[in-house]
Amino acid sequence: MANVGGTGGEGNKYPPSEFSQKYARVLAPNGSLVSPSDVFGEGKLFDKDIEDKTRLAFKVTLKKLDKLNTLSEINKEHLAREKIDQIVECFPNTLPKDLPETLGKIKWTKKAAEVSNWTDWWEMHEKISKSLTKQAVHIRNWWDFTGRPYPGDEEIVDSLKRLVSGVLTHPITIGKIIDTYTPKRKKDKPKSIHLMGTDRPEATMIYAGFFTEILAANPLNPIKITLVSPDPANKQLSHDCGPKSPMLINQRCKLTAWDGFYHDFWQKWIKTKKVERPDVVMGIHPGLHAEGVFEFWEPTLDLLLEENIPTVFSVFNTEEFNASLLRLDGMFAKYKYKGVNPFASTHVKQTPHNPDVCWASNGYLIVFQGRTVDMNTMTLIEEPSVVELEAED
Repeated sequence: MANVGGTGGEGNKYPPSEFSQKYARVLAPNGSLVSPSDVFGEGKLFDKDIEDKTRLAFKVTLKKLDKLNTLSEINKEHLAREKIDQIVECFPNTLPKDLPETLGKIKWTKKAAEVSNWTDWWEMHEKISKSLTKQAVHIRNWWDFTGRPYPGDEEIVDSLKRLVSGVLTHPITIGKIIDTYTPKRKKDKPKSIHLMGTDRPEATMIYAGFFTEILAANPLNPIKITLVSPDPANKQLSHDCGPKSPMLINQRCKLTAWDGFYHDFWQKWIKTKKVERPDVVMGIHPGLHAEGVFEFWEPTLDLLLEENIPTVFSVFNTEEFNASLLRLDGMFAKYKYKGVNPFASTHVKQTPHNPDVCWASNGYLIVFQGRTVDMNTMTLIEEPSVVELEAED
């Protein structure tokens, strides 16, 4: 997965992350977020000096955030939500510890085709909403420390839901892709998805257990997930469960991984029929638009187009979406869908290089299969039929 300039202040120097790590022992002394009254006061864990230092640290962190945030009339609503999210991100362990376990026990009460957006998804996950409401009480109790006006309980719960969407956008998007773009099969007949260019988020999805949402979207069929990438985050998995030795990570899910580029994986494993052809191939945030990155993808794209494999890419924002389409247009990709992803992360952030541009994980989807042109004769094969939603910021 390509790293783009959209991640802004994330990483080691992102103020909320710094604060959360440093003050976790104060705000969440036993690994769970508590209220100030639980840790400050006579006979409690910390004295007045630590309380004052915590207040000061909050205010210093928010001043740093004020410098990061740039006013933009175009993205005023996004930025208003982002400012709340940034404060909520300061609190350690805000998401329920048992979130992966809880998700694994919840069956979707609707067919995947009927789950069309986050509103539908949250209606099936009231238990998680209730857990977030409990967390919001602790955050409300700490809010005075920030020195900012309290936005209200509902805004805090909504912010926590946006953070959850940032964690779950990958598995839900993947699950919906499998349901929508793979052949219908009888119950218990497996389906296969290959994830190309995988990075740390995809590995985390597996290790943390969030992959169960892929299965929830596809309750009738076992799923085989294959991760293919030269990224260091994929290396350990490729040792643990290479193509010859898939790992059963769930009764309905096998995992395998390979260290390298996808076109090389195809030549070694699929062309030789050692591994099955995938039902669908996906790349999350591949960075096709970026100079110096497309060249690495071009052999893989040529292969997938020639082999007529259903292929999906997700991108961060409109800017990247349009630039990626230009690349694929030049290869005569035949689109099946291009537009907004209904299960994009709602945790939207401002792009540092342009205050008028925002980004979100899996913001847009590009789905294609085969070419519109016969490359031998350069004649039009057929007019593409494509579902297209208007691209919005």
